[in-house]
This record gives sequence, structure tokens and C-alpha cells, in this order.
Amino acid sequence: MAPTVATTASPAATAAGVGGSPVAAAEVKPAKRTLGGGLGLPALPPLPGLASHGQPRVASFCKRLARNVVAMAAGEAPAAPLAANAEITEFINDLKQEWDRIEDKYAVTTLAVAASLGMWSAGGVVSAIDRLPLIPGLMEAVGIGYSGWFAYRNLLFKPDREAFFAKVREVYEDIISG
Repeated sequence: MAPTVATTASPAATAAGVGGSPVAAAEVKPAKRTLGGGLGLPALPPLPGLASHGQPRVASFCKRLARNVVAMAAGEAPAAPLAANAEITEFINDLKQEWDRIEDKYAVTTLAVAASLGMWSAGGVVSAIDRLPLIPGLMEAVGIGYSGWFAYRNLLFKPDREAFFAKVREVYEDIISG
């Protein structure tokens, strides 16, 4: 089967008529794009927002870049950074100051790497447990049961609640005092 090609009549053919019969301009329809090599399927509509999705951001970036280039060529200072950039710059400067105050950088770096590895491995363990058939539901039931027991034992009655909060304050003072 040969692919079909939709065509439109030329303006001369429209005015004079095709094959000796006059054809009104309203009867001539533009060719439709076909999908599938002539199967007669209509063309897909354009994706919504695809053409204009990134355009405003790109345009504003280009305008800002052009302003800075013109200012630098004229010998002026470029425009002030945006508020978000100023906040990020301030955060980075504060972070640098805190890093400079640390005496044992090796220990802090080791601790940060160990914490990152610990979080990554804990996430892997939780993910592996979550894939097991009955274990996630069992763990959830155990957690709900323990929460209920803890609330009954420490939070439900006033004397128990006061003793619990006193113990929390004592542990907090031990941690703070060093």
C-alpha cells in the first residue's frame, strides 16, 4: 500500500476551478498532517505548555545577562544580585566563618562522613525490610502497641506524667551541663 499524501489546491486552481468546475475558497481545506505514514490518523496536538514552559525564565535570565554585559562594557558595576542569591551568599559566608572556628576539622569531617554513611545504610535497611511480605505490617503494629503502652504508662495519669517530665528535665540538665 503506497502512502497517501494530502494536498491542497493551488490558488490558481481554486479561482479557476479544478477540472472545469468552479470551487469556492471555503470548500478547500488545508492538508492535515498524518501520523503513521498515511494511515489517516490525525496529528497529535502539541503538548500543553511545552512551547512556553521555560520561555519566561530564559527571557528574564537573558535580559539580566545582557544588562550585566552592557554595564561591564560601560565600566559600571553589574546589577545587584537577586534577594535569593544574597541569602545564599550570606549563608555560605556564615558557613565559612563557622568552618574557620572549628579546631579539629578532621574529626568533624569524619563525623559528617560517618553520619552520611549511617543514614544511607539505615535507609537501605528500612527499604529492604519494607519489601518483605509481612514485616512492615508487623512493625507498624508493634509501633502502635508500644506508643499506646508508653502513653498509658507515662502520660495518662497526672503523677506518672509529672514523674516523666521531671526525668526528661533531669536528662536535659545532664546533657546541657556537660
